[in-house]
Amino acid sequence: MQREDRAIKPFVTGAVIFLTLGIAIANETLSRFGLEGNYLLVFSVAFILAAILLSRNILMLGVILSGVVAINLPDASLLRYGLDRDVLLAAVCALILVPSIYELITK
Repeated sequence: MQREDRAIKPFVTGAVIFLTLGIAIANETLSRFGLEGNYLLVFSVAFILAAILLSRNILMLGVILSGVVAINLPDASLLRYGLDRDVLLAAVCALILVPSIYELITK
């Protein structure tokens, strides 16, 4: 019984990350390039981001989730807090990619 629980947990975690963080980041990033209508590209980028995020710890996922929530705030709220959507998007992408690139370089 215990073994079946462990076998499904990575799939559920991956699906949740894909549906929440992956699609939000991919959609926002690709809309900057004018490619938001290409759903195959959005889901491909979301799947890659979800695969990268699965190797992160829970604190990093929380920071990235708060960044995605901040990116999706209305423009009036972002102006009130003095935030720029592009800078937030760059920060979230850096939080995702820099540790992976560091691991690739050091190994």
